[in-house]
Amino acid sequence: MANYGLELERRGAELVGLCPFHEETKGSFRVNLEKKVFHCFGCRAKGNVLDFVARLEEVSIREAALLVAEWSGLGEEVKTPPGARERPSQPRRKNNLPPDPTGDGKDRSPRGVEESDSGSSGAAEPTAAEGNPPLELELKLDPDHPYLDERGIARGTRETFGIGYCGRGLMRGRVAFPIHDHQGRKVAYCGRWAAAEIPEGEDRYKLPKGFLKAEVLFNLHRVREAHHLVLVEGPFSVFRLHELGIPAVALLGSTISPGQCRLLYDAGTKAVTVLMDGDEPGREAAGVIAGELLAYPLFVRVIRLPDGAEPDTMPETELRALVQRPR
Repeated sequence: MANYGLELERRGAELVGLCPFHEETKGSFRVNLEKKVFHCFGCRAKGNVLDFVARLEEVSIREAALLVAEWSGLGEEVKTPPGARERPSQPRRKNNLPPDPTGDGKDRSPRGVEESDSGSSGAAEPTAAEGNPPLELELKLDPDHPYLDERGIARGTRETFGIGYCGRGLMRGRVAFPIHDHQGRKVAYCGRWAAAEIPEGEDRYKLPKGFLKAEVLFNLHRVREAHHLVLVEGPFSVFRLHELGIPAVALLGSTISPGQCRLLYDAGTKAVTVLMDGDEPGREAAGVIAGELLAYPLFVRVIRLPDGAEPDTMPETELRALVQRPR
């Protein structure tokens, strides 16, 4: 919000001033510095930094995420979606006011964003898991299935993550493994089809009906003490990075929710490396995800993989060099 030059006065854990969304003289606009949200008691506008940008710039939340990522230095990694209006390269300032909202000159911007291209070669308690109740079911899984050997998943990894082939029930024909919430409670099983050819009508990954994947981060409960995490799309990429000794969590998809961002922040994460798959959807998603993460004080780095590359199938030396690149 500092980029828009709002004249706000600090009062405890809040910034207070005139609302930028409607004409007023009372100063009904509040910014909660701990929760990173705003609220106007006059016009009832509220939300996080992306809601603020979307409302002021008159764009969608997705476009707002792209704008925030662009302003924060992701450059060519961020692409304007088809049909979106051309936007200024810098946010608009109202009334030519100075950019510092508190007047104390302190830098309150996120820690920064860095982009890395691999080239052509290669403080409330989080509530995110409340929608996924603990699961008492225990699937009978075979950890010795040939598919796990074909994928090169080590025995120790199979034991750590509870990975095995499911021969019956909802996950029949799939390699399955439990999903835990941030507190370590098992809330679901995820299954991946155990063959290269996927039958018609089947998805590669399967989750139980009603499971809210936007409310968990796969493997977060195991890596909560790590200050730097690698954020990937799927669990198999987590398995691979785990074997390299690199803390990682998976979105179970290519989008990130405010709840998942909050989980990272509340876990004490300081830096996030966004490592999506090396295809056009993955690259576009990376920019949006980085923009969402920038609503919190996190250092965000985006790594672009070569065309067609995925973290779980890349050569070990190349993957390790990308993720552990010296700063």
